[in-house]
Amino acid sequence: MAILEVQNLRYWYRTRRGAVKAVDDVSFSVDSGKTLALVGESGCGKTSTAAAILRLLPRNVDTYEGRVLLDGQDIMQYGNEEFRQRVRWRGISMVFQGAMNALSPTTRCGYQVAEPLIVHYGTEKEEAIAATKEALKSVGLPEYVAYRYPHELSGGMKQRVVTAMALIMKPRMVILDEPTSALDVMTQANIINLLKRLQKETGLAYLFITHDLGLASELADDVAIMYAGRIVEIGSSTKVYPTPQHPYTQKLIQSVPLLRKEEAPDFIPGAPPDLTNVPLGCRFHPRCPYAFEPCGWTSSEVAAILGHEALAFEAADVHLANVDRYDAKDPTQLVAYPAKGTTASSLAASLQELVASRRSMTPFLRAIEGIQARDGRVVIRLHQGRMPELAGEDDQRAACWLLQQEAITPAAAT
Repeated sequence: MAILEVQNLRYWYRTRRGAVKAVDDVSFSVDSGKTLALVGESGCGKTSTAAAILRLLPRNVDTYEGRVLLDGQDIMQYGNEEFRQRVRWRGISMVFQGAMNALSPTTRCGYQVAEPLIVHYGTEKEEAIAATKEALKSVGLPEYVAYRYPHELSGGMKQRVVTAMALIMKPRMVILDEPTSALDVMTQANIINLLKRLQKETGLAYLFITHDLGLASELADDVAIMYAGRIVEIGSSTKVYPTPQHPYTQKLIQSVPLLRKEEAPDFIPGAPPDLTNVPLGCRFHPRCPYAFEPCGWTSSEVAAILGHEALAFEAADVHLANVDRYDAKDPTQLVAYPAKGTTASSLAASLQELVASRRSMTPFLRAIEGIQARDGRVVIRLHQGRMPELAGEDDQRAACWLLQQEAITPAAAT
């Protein structure tokens, strides 16, 4: 049975440049005693997803909607005080990213572990001390750690203290945001073994946020691959790792260095998009080697690539002399204006020749549906880009048009 169900969660926040679509229509579930790993590059929305689940929101929230069900109850409907009392620490707790810096340097570790009990339950001092010692013992720390300051502990011990803090109120679920960052390999292994033991003993559910595919495969039962604020593939770890379906998942796995292979890792070119201005259609398409017509390109992207490809064109001088400028105000079509002394029909012919010669080598040019001279200018029609939905079997689903070509209308595929 699912302890946590996230349905169509959307969390955007305002900036001077526009709304940052940090979490955009995200859905997943986590069962009792199971671990879901949320994996992706930095800036793809993993930590923002955790913040949205726990309603840790900044003042500049633009959009916050969807459903988050904890044991079947929609906690998005709770008021702020009810949410704080019933959900945070008690229902869902969190080990924050950079946990070694999450501890106050001026407060003994024991009080910091006990603080959720004191604040939420009003627990008496003696009872809180006993519960703290029990929590520290459960994570493999001796009682004296309760009387130490954070600077007196090693990195691994600090990590265990923060884990004890997350467990002190016996939650049903723990969100682990990169819990092994900045730790050496042996300490990482000890923390992972600790988390496994605690899960086996208590039936805890984990949402494990990481960019480390190796750690995710070691700890997680299921994995969700996140890119640019959306989940692009989700399924059982035993399916996703050996047979990734989405091109981003494939490239992410291929980018991991392997000691026993002589070949260099196959890194993903480019960088994730600006979340204030996400690409049309599939958000990975500007970096995808398999992108085709319905994946979605904007007129400004096509204009930039036409200018670049023209330099490699055999008739580059002639073609560049024919173009005065491009107008990319409409993202669904591009307008080219001929240079002085050039007709629209000759510019259209030049563009058609350029596209025909470079189309097979340049995915961006596959976005062009047609080129037509009209009213003294050239209109370049683009295929309509659409965002693919997750599709596939229950144990592995991916959001990619390559896997859903039967859902593409003939008009979009021609």
